[in-house]
Amino acid sequence: MGRYQRKTDRQSWSQESMAGAIQEVLEGNMGYRRASKAYSVPQTTLERKVKEARQKKLSSEAAAVKMLGRYKTVFSEAQEKEFVQHLIHLEERLFGITLSDLRILAFELAEKNNIPHVFNTEKRMAGKDWLYGFLKRHPRLVLRYPEKTSIARAKGFNRVAINAFFDLLDSLYSKYKFSPNDIYNADETGILTVANKPSKVLALRGKKQVGTLTSAEWGVLVIAETCVNAAGNFLPPMFVFPRKKENPLLMDDAPPGSFAVYHESGWINKETFFVWFKKFLEHSNPGPKKPVLLIIDGHNSHTKSLELVNLAWANNVVLLCFPPHTTHRLQPLDVSFMAPLSTFYEQETRKWLINHPGRCVTIYQVGKLFKAAFSRAATVQTAVKGFGKTGIYPFNNVFPEYLLEPSETTEKPLDNTSELKQASCNGDVEHQPSTSSSETMPTIETQPFSSTFNISPAVVMPFPRETESIIKRVNDKRRGKTAILISSPYKAELVTIERERSGKKNKQKRALFKNITILLLLKIKKQRKRKWKNQ
Repeated sequence: MGRYQRKTDRQSWSQESMAGAIQEVLEGNMGYRRASKAYSVPQTTLERKVKEARQKKLSSEAAAVKMLGRYKTVFSEAQEKEFVQHLIHLEERLFGITLSDLRILAFELAEKNNIPHVFNTEKRMAGKDWLYGFLKRHPRLVLRYPEKTSIARAKGFNRVAINAFFDLLDSLYSKYKFSPNDIYNADETGILTVANKPSKVLALRGKKQVGTLTSAEWGVLVIAETCVNAAGNFLPPMFVFPRKKENPLLMDDAPPGSFAVYHESGWINKETFFVWFKKFLEHSNPGPKKPVLLIIDGHNSHTKSLELVNLAWANNVVLLCFPPHTTHRLQPLDVSFMAPLSTFYEQETRKWLINHPGRCVTIYQVGKLFKAAFSRAATVQTAVKGFGKTGIYPFNNVFPEYLLEPSETTEKPLDNTSELKQASCNGDVEHQPSTSSSETMPTIETQPFSSTFNISPAVVMPFPRETESIIKRVNDKRRGKTAILISSPYKAELVTIERERSGKKNKQKRALFKNITILLLLKIKKQRKRKWKNQ
């Protein structure tokens, strides 16, 4: 790649002066001779620049740019702006392109628009000179490592789902007048004896591989249930240890007020979350004149327990569920707390390994390490920022359109939106008129605009769209939906599910008893036949 430098004193005029002279001539305030003398620029150069500005419809600043001999940009300024905007839209829809893709796209764009170029026709891609010049002219574009986003989250975080959630939240605020001390968010996180992502360390430049010490290749998972309110107060966490029997040694040096439950799998389920909810009632102290709002995700242990819903309703706790696959944007703990907690836990783990050489972090050190990390991460500022950034408190549907653009690939509405509206209006919550268009799925209409290309970049590389309908699982009961869980329609739905489950279990028991009875009868017949043969 060449680095071009001027070797003569030609074009010694300033770019600002040339831009001013071009502007005066274009506006008709001065002629070529007067403008060249007033701004100290060559008259012939000024005439050429003005001609280019009129033919290519360039601004005075763009026309005044100095060129290095025959080296010129393939696309005009307006075309490159349109090109840059298309690249930004692709990235917003999670379909960002690489440098090689950009070079190929530039070649195809020049070929289809019959624009003269010196690109490589054998490789069918633009050269590196054009690439780095393009990036230098447009500093808005930068090469970044993208964050992985699942298809489910890209589809789930759409305007219909967000508006349905905020409509329910608005109706609850209007009815119960919650204070920030009474608005809670609960979520669980996994703690490994081996940290997920190590921190950066200083190393020799050019070294191919840099290592760090860990306790093992794979760690033991412990679940921690955390909870915080909008005023910034954190509740003591609950630990779920992968053990059958209780072991008090696992809670040595754990955070004050924390407690543990034990389950063979180590995962949270309906029973363990119900234990935590009883502790939550002791700390939040809800009452008829002081109801409490608890916002949770749609995990099966949170939304499919009729016993939990009945206990919440009896103790004046309003349970609200997030829409599926939206907690990365809507849940305050996920937005502001979990990332620093994970970082601080990794730092505490690394300190422990340095202070205890030759030893491994086991499940018995999790409580102590988590305590140090939790005390650093659980600050009032972090909690208040999480609730504010998600728009839960203060109430504000804050999400800009570019965060919702990944869902435009499918444009699928939330399946149960109409049911949720009916559930929220059926006597349990006074539903307020929605100011958003969440009743119908917004359609994406292409805005008419005059492209600077004959064939625009959106035609050469269009935005990906889902063309075939994906078959969904019928009666998916694993994940909860956006709903007020203590509402009568939702409770009735849970009762129906429990009856179906109990009916299936009874049917299975009867079938099993019938099979056992048949086997016993066959066995008795065989024994009788043997006796007759022996006689």
